[in-house]
Amino acid sequence: MVASALLATVAFGLGSLASWLLPPLVRQIAAGVVLVGFAVADLAAKTPHIWRQVPVQYLKTMPPGKLGVVWGFDLSLLFTTQKSTSLTWAALTGLVLLAPSASWLTLCGMTTVGVLTIVGRSILFQLRRPSLLGDFRQPWFHLVRRTTGVALVGVAVYIALGA
Repeated sequence: MVASALLATVAFGLGSLASWLLPPLVRQIAAGVVLVGFAVADLAAKTPHIWRQVPVQYLKTMPPGKLGVVWGFDLSLLFTTQKSTSLTWAALTGLVLLAPSASWLTLCGMTTVGVLTIVGRSILFQLRRPSLLGDFRQPWFHLVRRTTGVALVGVAVYIALGA
């Protein structure tokens, strides 16, 4: 939560600056264009992400509690981990350009849902199919990415219509 609050503070600051500098119509158009870009990336299976992870050597050098804090902080920054869809990027775009005041609630909520999903999925796969843990070749994975791409186009159209 600390990392999400830190990211939310940055998003709020950038969003407040954007609100001060840019008229609402310009911010709406920019958000729509960026969302369409993310949609195209998802549909082309080229979801943008930063190519880095918490260093693997930490697994060998840190005790479990400290490792959990470091890994949790990294995951809670939301943008530092590999992405399966562009939804995180879309949320950050929307917060900065359209609703900076919702940054803390949205990003801390996303972290909570993400962490609970990771824990639940890990438990489920450990119990049922440990060999598939982290396997992104599953058919559902590509369906989720395509669905996200189509949904982001829908959100961009909604924004463009001035809703």
